[in-house]
Amino acid sequence: MVLHLTRAQLAWCLYDWANSAFVLVCMTALLPPLLVAAANGELGSPAGTVAWGWFSTAGLAASVAVSPLLGAWADTRAARLPALAALVLVGAGCCLVLGLCLEESWLLAGLVYVLAATAFSLANVVYDALLPGVAAPHELHRVSSWAYSLGYLGGGIALVLALLLYRLGWVWGSFALVGAWWACFSWPVLRGVSEPPPNPRGAVWRTLAESWKAIRLHPQAFRFLVAYWLYNDGIGTVIKMAGAYAGDLGIPLVHVVGALLLAQWVGVPATLAFAGAARRWGAKPLILFALGVYLGVGFWGLRLSQPWEFWALAGIVGLVQGGAQALSRSFFARFVPLGSEATFFAFFDVSARLAGVLGPAFFALATQAYATSRAGVAVTAVFFLAGGVLLATVKEPRFAVDPSESTP
Repeated sequence: MVLHLTRAQLAWCLYDWANSAFVLVCMTALLPPLLVAAANGELGSPAGTVAWGWFSTAGLAASVAVSPLLGAWADTRAARLPALAALVLVGAGCCLVLGLCLEESWLLAGLVYVLAATAFSLANVVYDALLPGVAAPHELHRVSSWAYSLGYLGGGIALVLALLLYRLGWVWGSFALVGAWWACFSWPVLRGVSEPPPNPRGAVWRTLAESWKAIRLHPQAFRFLVAYWLYNDGIGTVIKMAGAYAGDLGIPLVHVVGALLLAQWVGVPATLAFAGAARRWGAKPLILFALGVYLGVGFWGLRLSQPWEFWALAGIVGLVQGGAQALSRSFFARFVPLGSEATFFAFFDVSARLAGVLGPAFFALATQAYATSRAGVAVTAVFFLAGGVLLATVKEPRFAVDPSESTP
């Protein structure tokens, strides 16, 4: 139960509640179909899906280069919480103007989204780095899963409210709500979680170089990062392109939003169930199971044509998505040396960001090359298969890594 969380753990988990409004409304459910429809209306199908793929790529590309530097800087300056606060303000501020831009120009709205998504991605670097400080090694799976569950719940509520404002004709209000939600519910983590002490190892660039060397000295951690990069490429593409794909196939917006809400509600108990199962069977077998489900979803998605099918696929994804992501984060946390949390998680988030860059980019390229978004679905399935094969070779640690030791 959530009552089993400490006050600091609950405060940390509530940031998932806060930022999931942006994920669901702007990345997945509402903004993509609206932007795709606007672009298709001006340029013809599938131009909108291609455009959204490139916006999704650009929205994360900058963070790939900046994330490791940000993590090293946060470690050496003990500035994780101030950095998180600044990035939340930037992202939330972009949401406040996103709706106004969408009514004027889909291209301008896409550019504002790029800035908001970059702030979102960088904020996750310092947020994830706080996890080892609020949870002991044996608590990582449980706390991470609670965060994802609260994120599903909070994102679903925010989407319902945003859709209500949209149906009332207040487009700006739908996205302003996201900005306000993100900023307000970030307050608990900023006030309720203590800043970890600084890492005294020296300059930012030296810290970054040493941490990269340390990761390479932990071959299991490095192998997991590569596997995570591959399969998270598929997960990230599903999150960012599902709404655009459904819109391009002509599935009505009410079905798109409703099905994605179903995924949110299903995801709450399913993510917690994954955490409980991980205590018995370990994280890796459950992640592999989730990837198998994703692979099946991809094959079904190739022939998707009816709204009921989109509902079914969304429900199935909801059963495994939160569990796969939560267990991936807590699984990696078990490899992290003490004192290098932000920097190691920066490299972890770089893997996630690379997935966010390349997945939508390949989706857009395949869609553009074959003039159908179904080609993008086929490309996405390859990442689940490759990531699962590599993950199967990773050895799960039984305890957190000591800074003086390496994983064999």
